[in-house]
Amino acid sequence: MKKCYHTSTALIISGLFLFSCQQENHSSGKVFIGEKIANPIIYEVLAHNPNPEDDWKTECLANTDTKTMFTDIIKAVQSGKLKAFDYYDNHQLTNEEVRTIISKNNFTDRIGKIQFEEEWFWDKANMCLHKKVNKIMLAYELYDSTGKIRGYKAGFVVQLNAEHI
Repeated sequence: MKKCYHTSTALIISGLFLFSCQQENHSSGKVFIGEKIANPIIYEVLAHNPNPEDDWKTECLANTDTKTMFTDIIKAVQSGKLKAFDYYDNHQLTNEEVRTIISKNNFTDRIGKIQFEEEWFWDKANMCLHKKVNKIMLAYELYDSTGKIRGYKAGFVVQLNAEHI
């Protein structure tokens, strides 16, 4: 009986220790459980394949619908639901600056890359990685005189869940 008591006590203490070491982030309303392993991590993702002959990129993007997200973000910026910031100096863009970026550059149809700023949480117990996206930057394609893509230019950055950060 004494052995059972010690085993039960050890299990309870181990469980409490395990859960006390996990970091919970409540800032976006969602609880992220696990150890924060990236705070932040910033990386780019191709959103449009500029070369239809590149089968690998075509396959990688085959099951994505980024245009829906772009449209939603742009509408949210235009309505004031999301604030847009300049990528280079982080000043909040005015409505006029946003309109200029969108109209002057045929922005909506030329978005080719997305840059994410995220926090990552590693849930060792479940072997699961949870990601919290804090910022998204939309970049549009730039072309040379022959119409070939030569790079990307930052359009603007939006901060998600800004009221909670």
